[in-house]
Amino acid sequence: MTYQSDLVFGRVAALASCLCAELKDPANEVPDVCFCGLIPGNAIPVEYTGDCEDVCGAAWVRLISVYPADAIGVIVTEPGNCLHGLGVDVEMGIIRCMSVGDEQGNPPPPEELLASTDLAIRDAMLMVKALNCCEAIPPKDVILGQYQPIGPEGGIIGGSFFVSIGAV
Repeated sequence: MTYQSDLVFGRVAALASCLCAELKDPANEVPDVCFCGLIPGNAIPVEYTGDCEDVCGAAWVRLISVYPADAIGVIVTEPGNCLHGLGVDVEMGIIRCMSVGDEQGNPPPPEELLASTDLAIRDAMLMVKALNCCEAIPPKDVILGQYQPIGPEGGIIGGSFFVSIGAV
């Protein structure tokens, strides 16, 4: 069983490493984040977005499910399915802080909304690049799902991808 858990963890950890490396690469021209890495559980790491110098945001990869599979993203539901390979679903996301307006209760000006939208799109493209450039996960072993926006709520904006990976 260790062999399978090593393969699953290896691919999930590799994706997180690739995401963090792309965020650090100055060629991508995106601001850094306070936290980048693997997170356990079923919630996005909103609490990791702040409290670090002049940077606000978090990037993560989290395990969603592991299941018996013969094809990526397709659960085998027949008896004896434990004899099949494994599929893994993960969430890969980036969230950033966004202005909530001024002290008088006015919403953010259009320029700030435009800048936040531009950064969310650049972050989405950066996540696609991280997945495509992750040598530990062959492209034939991945299905990239739909991008899902997050926020704006409580000054947080961003989004995540659902990614299915063949593990074994």
